[in-house]
Amino acid sequence: MLDAIFATKLGMTQAWSKNGKRLAVTRCKADSNIIIGQQETSVTDKTSRIWHQQPQTILEVGFGMKKQKNMKKPLKTRLTKSGFSFGVRQIKGIRHEINEESPLKAGDSLSLGQVLAVGDVVKVQGVSKGHGFAGAMKRHGFHGGPATHGQSDRARAVGAIGAHTYPGRTWPGQRMPGHYGVETKTVSGLVVLHIDPVNKEVWLSGPVPGANTSIVKIEKTGQKKTVELDLVAMGLASEEAVKEETTKEPVEEKVEETGTAKVEEKTEAKKVKEKAGETEKEKETVKSETVSQSAAKTETKSAEKPTKTEKKETELKK
Repeated sequence: MLDAIFATKLGMTQAWSKNGKRLAVTRCKADSNIIIGQQETSVTDKTSRIWHQQPQTILEVGFGMKKQKNMKKPLKTRLTKSGFSFGVRQIKGIRHEINEESPLKAGDSLSLGQVLAVGDVVKVQGVSKGHGFAGAMKRHGFHGGPATHGQSDRARAVGAIGAHTYPGRTWPGQRMPGHYGVETKTVSGLVVLHIDPVNKEVWLSGPVPGANTSIVKIEKTGQKKTVELDLVAMGLASEEAVKEETTKEPVEEKVEETGTAKVEEKTEAKKVKEKAGETEKEKETVKSETVSQSAAKTETKSAEKPTKTEKKETELKK
């Protein structure tokens, strides 16, 4: 499956952990992402000292509901060819390696549960809020000039921006007033605290760049972190449901234990039966041996005793 999904930022709220710690939470709604197509490109691998090009598959993922009649004709035809009867707000590319475990193709759709799970550490990318033309104090965090000693109108000014006769110009990259915001920002290290499959919401621990109703990209980092929320205190679950969940685990353990005990009992019963069969076989062999011995004794006795005809013959001879 993909390691990223697009969602809509709803706003911020707060949550409490079972340790009593209050957490800042950003609520995002992740509707189903649709795969419109894929492209084969080459990407520069910068992990080694010698950079080289590698083939890369990029899936074109669409997100956000929009009327299909309001979309441009080329995109409309692509959506109809992929099997979708609705439009999307945006189409972005996500790197993906297609294999047997995740055979994604054009026409498939992704849900929130297929990508994210509670405890995943993610990084979120979004476009920051626009602030228009801002001064140096708001844009770069300058402290401003002194408020006394005749500085009546220079409290929020930038100050000196250049050197003396040399170089006689302003250095490139000098921090000055200008347009502030509307930049792609990425925040890493956030944790997925809660997933609501009914409302398709995901709760992230911390602030996310962008204004409300803006689209953000949530990408997994491959790490896990457990943060247990107090769902009863937040009203997301009842005490009975929590008790049922807590009591399910030991019951399963008991079932497993009883299952193992039953297996052990069965094996013991088999052993007892085998022993009983062995004893019966031994008894039968002993009986057969005794019968054979008694038959042999009778034969020897009969051979030792003379018959009636032999007695008569001996008497006649005498």
